[in-house]
Amino acid sequence: MLNIKIKLILITSIIIFSYSYALADANDKKFAFRTAIFGHALTYNLNKNNAIGVHAGSLPRDIKEDSIEKQTTTFYGINHAYAFDCVNCDSIIIATLLGYGETVFKTTDESTYTYSGPVLNVNIGYNWYFENDISVILGIGPSAAFGGKKSENVKSSNNYGEKVDERVNKTRFNIINPVPFFIVGYSF
Repeated sequence: MLNIKIKLILITSIIIFSYSYALADANDKKFAFRTAIFGHALTYNLNKNNAIGVHAGSLPRDIKEDSIEKQTTTFYGINHAYAFDCVNCDSIIIATLLGYGETVFKTTDESTYTYSGPVLNVNIGYNWYFENDISVILGIGPSAAFGGKKSENVKSSNNYGEKVDERVNKTRFNIINPVPFFIVGYSF
């Protein structure tokens, strides 16, 4: 179901952005495709300082502590970026991502615990914009997850679910997100 929602968001966005692109000045780079390897975004420049868009992705991580082997997070949502100088130039940038995420934890006994809900990330960083319309954004900031347990598939009586709950509660709000904001983009 999550993949269908992601596809619908991307298709709708492409249609809306394509219409706007057809009306734009040929020299005006209104769109950007950005990737962070584990996540992708399509953005539209509202003006020289503001961009909005959609994002989606999946981030697998090996944990290997407290009987938790793996964590896989899938996410999708909307984003906004404010650039102090301009979106398509070297500038300090603040990026806000609001979306929905689902995280599946797998423990050493092969049990799975799924958590889902809204997620908010706010990052401040720097955007390097090159003459070939490639940009690199590097930033960091806080993150918050507001979801709860969605399901569990317990394979043993080891109570690993308590360890997962502890980890989720410890990481629900991070002053500094453990995953830095590193994005490469192409403007068109």
